[in-house]
Amino acid sequence: GAAGLPPAGALARAGVGAGAPGAIRGDRPDRTERGPGQRVTVGDVNALRSVCELFRALDNAYGGGHARQALVRYLEHEAEPMLRGVYGEQLGRRLFGAAADLTRLAGWTSYDIAAHGLAQRYFVQALRLAQAAGDRAYGSYVLVTMSRQAVYLGHGREAVQLARVAQQGVGTNAPPLVQALLHTAEARGHAVLGEVRACTSSLSRAERALEAAKSGEDAPPWARPFDEAQLADESGHCHRDLQQYRAAAQHAERALQLRGSGLTRSRLFCRMVLATARLGLGEVEQACVLAAEAAQQAAEMRSVRAHEYVRDFERRLEPYRDAAPVRGYRERVAALN
Repeated sequence: GAAGLPPAGALARAGVGAGAPGAIRGDRPDRTERGPGQRVTVGDVNALRSVCELFRALDNAYGGGHARQALVRYLEHEAEPMLRGVYGEQLGRRLFGAAADLTRLAGWTSYDIAAHGLAQRYFVQALRLAQAAGDRAYGSYVLVTMSRQAVYLGHGREAVQLARVAQQGVGTNAPPLVQALLHTAEARGHAVLGEVRACTSSLSRAERALEAAKSGEDAPPWARPFDEAQLADESGHCHRDLQQYRAAAQHAERALQLRGSGLTRSRLFCRMVLATARLGLGEVEQACVLAAEAAQQAAEMRSVRAHEYVRDFERRLEPYRDAAPVRGYRERVAALN
């Protein structure tokens, strides 16, 4: 099968349940490759989860371009045949849940390299799998991921709608951490649209929900990384989009202080938001120093989004192109290529 396409077979039939017919794709079957009708074990499902974490870490550190193709092949040759295997209802739900997570990540890595149509197809597959797993909350996470993509593409109205559908999907009894994540996603959509009041009120709701979240509360694994640093980061992005540069700088600085050394790409994005805010405040030299650091990191990543953050900053530099710090920045960046 073509490694670049979403696994169309079993994933599309996610709702069919165990034993759905269909040939394994791929030209060179070998003996270790899983065949349809094989029994799926708890170990198999745990392996899917572990592999997903591995690919997630790769994506965070080096960009979607590094993780994506191997992940797609893994989905095609391991996860998809498992869905056509033999399993009971309980294990089946766990299997569909693990496959949903891998499929969402395939979409996320595709989004990171700007393969947007492909990413959307994976997200739709992941929604179907979450449905088959009976996991509404995870379905809402996929919708939020789609909302984030809409923000990136500048489709603010769609981003808000997706975030709201996600909120309706989990209801008001969702763990506060989940609610914080969903309100933040909505805020980002409002910011793209320039809707200051709606954005501020979504951010306030997110803040209150985050305060209500007890440490170690029963939040699903995908929501647990959402913390004060992440909220500060998202707030910085919102204020940047609303051209409220003083607030954007404060939130971005706070996010960088709170965040550990992990999540390399997120730190890079945040540093670029801070650079943009400094530029918006007329602090050209400081902006250029920050942006040059981030551009250096971006050069080592296979992430179209990372490069786009740099390009966005450079477009904003145009009015200052004759300033000495800007010339210095351009020289530093030119040396990277």
